[in-house]
Amino acid sequence: MNSRRASAPSCSTVMAPWSQAAWVAVFCIGSILPFPRVSPLRTPTLWRCRGSVKPSSVICRTLDRAARTGHGGDRHSREGRAMLRCVGPGSIATVSLVLLAACGSAPPPGPEAPAPLPPDARASWVVRSSLTRERSVRRVVDEAVAAGLNTLLVQVRGRGDAYFQGGLEPPPPSLQGKDYDPLRLIVDLAHARGITVHAWVNANLVWSPEQPNPHPLHLVHRHPEWLMAPEPLARELLRLPPGHDGFRSRLESYVKQHKSSVEGVYGDPANSEYRRHLADVCADVVRRYDVDGIHLDYIRYPGPKWGYSRAGLDAFRVEIDREISAGDRRDMAGRVLKNPLVYTRRYPVRWASFRRRVVSRMVEGIATATRGIRSSIVISAAVFPDVTDARDRRFQEWTEWLRSGWIDVACPMNYATSAERSTFEQRTRAAIAARGRGRVWMGIGSWRLPIDETVSRVRFVRRVGANGVVLFSHGGLQGQAGAFGKLRRTVFGDAARE
Repeated sequence: MNSRRASAPSCSTVMAPWSQAAWVAVFCIGSILPFPRVSPLRTPTLWRCRGSVKPSSVICRTLDRAARTGHGGDRHSREGRAMLRCVGPGSIATVSLVLLAACGSAPPPGPEAPAPLPPDARASWVVRSSLTRERSVRRVVDEAVAAGLNTLLVQVRGRGDAYFQGGLEPPPPSLQGKDYDPLRLIVDLAHARGITVHAWVNANLVWSPEQPNPHPLHLVHRHPEWLMAPEPLARELLRLPPGHDGFRSRLESYVKQHKSSVEGVYGDPANSEYRRHLADVCADVVRRYDVDGIHLDYIRYPGPKWGYSRAGLDAFRVEIDREISAGDRRDMAGRVLKNPLVYTRRYPVRWASFRRRVVSRMVEGIATATRGIRSSIVISAAVFPDVTDARDRRFQEWTEWLRSGWIDVACPMNYATSAERSTFEQRTRAAIAARGRGRVWMGIGSWRLPIDETVSRVRFVRRVGANGVVLFSHGGLQGQAGAFGKLRRTVFGDAARE
């Protein structure tokens, strides 16, 4: 982008208005006083931090990110870099004054890079099928502008694959052998038009039997021990080594027979190696691409009858054994030889809690890994809209993720049909009530609604206090003539929002 190469203001341009007394005052304050803990997303990017930190350390992180990426999401990052060069290696606290001075200076000409979190999100989910050709990517960005969207959630990991170059996982068959990098292209195009891009990652759904990825480095081939097992198949699979040909074929066959309840083969969040792998995948994207956020999907179990892999059962047994008596441990050790599922049967409430916690650990691990690279990264998750259903059947405790600050935004997938308007409204109100201090971008199933009903639901969501909307999906809107223009005229354009 031209804005990222614009020349920064000179030292004299920015510093002249400040007196020597102001320099001394800010030096003292910046060196001594810490900022209080600041909750994410209700403050400027500069303050988006965890814990109590000195202003100087926040500024250093901001400037460090700007130096590495050229786009910190902070509209003053260019001025800040110029000031750091001017003041030299003196007191870090003096840099506090420098960045404050930049805030009062006139920015250089040219368009600015988009901020990472819009105050009113107007987003769409862009499914990976829209990324396989360059002209499709350009069309998506043009349509986003036409609709008045300010955010794109772009699917870069569909089934344990990478819709970008040089990742830790193999590309899908549609991109194998190509130099084309769809993520790089859409980030550059969208940022040039003032639109933020969040990398959409399917966390635990890793394989579709109907569309297998033959690449030998795919995790299903390399690490079958990472895969999740259903309860009805557990005893049979536990007798087979994960590398056995029958292990994957039986799992695939089961998934095909139960398509109504499970979308494909899942990775198991109870497996600590898989959790680390997924955190590494997300961190790699943040490190190498100027994305504004990480968006987590399928960050859950398929249902209550899933999670019976060797790794999950062993980890749960270790947890329970720490808390029961020696006599009970001896008794359970004998029982588990006859029935490997006995711990889950004896302690069903604890088993449910265990699965909730390992999913939460996965979310926390991703947050830690990505924010360690760029503290301003926005983390969101697509979640089931009914809080009780999400918690008890999917083990997706998204309200806790918001409370803990592991995610910044929850996106309830509120895909009620036209005939289910009351259900949509009830779910929306309940999700907003459950968000606490977090944010909710309400997901709307626009692919199954007339465009007029989508517009009506956007208005309702705003009226009851959501922080934004996400339309599923961008491709679904492409099939409705005039949909993008109508969104701008009615709810997403500047005049429509006044």
